[in-house]
Amino acid sequence: MRKLLLLIILAVSLLMFAEEIIITAWTVGPDNPSYYRFDNLKTAAERLNKILKDLGVDLTIKVDGYFDTTDWSSFKQKVVFGIKSGQTVDIICSGHDDIGAWAKAGYIIPLDDYVKKYWDEVYYDFIPSLWEATKYKGKIYGIPQDTEARPFYINKQVLKRLGWSDEEINSLPDRIAKGEFTFEDFIEVAREAVEKGLVEWGLYHRPKAGIDYYQLMISMGIDFYDEEKAVFVYNVEEMKDYFKLLYDLANTYKILPKNMIGTPWTSVHKDFTSGKVFAWMGGTWNWAEWKKDYGKTEEELQNMFILAPVPKFRDRGRPNTLSHPIVYMIPSTSKYPDIAFLLITLASAPELNMRHAVESGHLPIRWQQTVLPEYTKEFIMVEGTKLLPYSGFIPNDDMFNLYNQIIFEGMQMAESGMDPEKVAEDVAKRLKSQLKDRVVIVE
Repeated sequence: MRKLLLLIILAVSLLMFAEEIIITAWTVGPDNPSYYRFDNLKTAAERLNKILKDLGVDLTIKVDGYFDTTDWSSFKQKVVFGIKSGQTVDIICSGHDDIGAWAKAGYIIPLDDYVKKYWDEVYYDFIPSLWEATKYKGKIYGIPQDTEARPFYINKQVLKRLGWSDEEINSLPDRIAKGEFTFEDFIEVAREAVEKGLVEWGLYHRPKAGIDYYQLMISMGIDFYDEEKAVFVYNVEEMKDYFKLLYDLANTYKILPKNMIGTPWTSVHKDFTSGKVFAWMGGTWNWAEWKKDYGKTEEELQNMFILAPVPKFRDRGRPNTLSHPIVYMIPSTSKYPDIAFLLITLASAPELNMRHAVESGHLPIRWQQTVLPEYTKEFIMVEGTKLLPYSGFIPNDDMFNLYNQIIFEGMQMAESGMDPEKVAEDVAKRLKSQLKDRVVIVE
């Protein structure tokens, strides 16, 4: 603590001529319960101001900015437009997958020296695997703000009505994790539930562009990125299978709506929490949303759903989930990067990050959080943490957004009924045309 105080004094010593410094932060949910991504920075400023006052320093720090709840796409567009147009911003809170493009463009600065400075007091305690999600070309460009898992939610009340015993239901997550219950097995059960009229649909997935659907690729054993060479990989034959799966789910088995992509988020969550859908490829943060925005109680949710990794396929792939850590970044245009980083550091205090985790359904970023009483009380946090051994990250590649958009448009075509083989071949041509030597097409 003494060293931390000394670092604080050093950080502000060059700014003591100023009476008030405004630090502008642009943060995002877009889920409503994640508002502590912004509020914790304001609390950090309050704590810093108290220290400065106690030290007799005539300086106050004020946090300005916003917490965006629109959607990822519009938030990211605002960030890029804001930086390009020279708007004042000192802290950006967004997904780790933005690091590749924004670091390459020079929008954000490397933070290695800052992390090293505060390592012994704060950053030694961060869960080590999270740092891998913050790097671009070996340098750290973000500070983990939270992480999550993306459970395969299954409605256990439907399983009961299908005649499953409590023992069979309770052991299902473990059997999925061991690869004993596969995605083909899931399809059979989902079709049975739909055919018997127990649900309207067997499966919902994310209705907008994102990263969730890469879990199905991993379940099928499809490797889409070569980390060593930093290039995307597109195996045409494997992707024919992937697009055929999506085609079959919507058009052959009819357990996934053909218009899944484009369905409003509110309809997705209302349908699943009201029991109209058997399974949902969602996130741990949905748990908090369902309680705050959809009127569900903790007891109702625990009685209704079980959580598991996304099942592997019978002869390939592995059970899995993806994490998408949110990170704080400092723009290259920041006027006060030292103060901005100090606020990020103070906002990462275990009790502050824990209140965010509890409120929003996200998982801890620091080991100290796992011994706090709030952790063991939260069902979704404990169950979500169990999924982390099956977790991976999407690459921090500056071309990921373009690659992802082309894959997403292919998904939409396959689910709407286009020939999946033709979709796979068209996607290969588009990727080669637009990513050029950044993608390897395997014929």
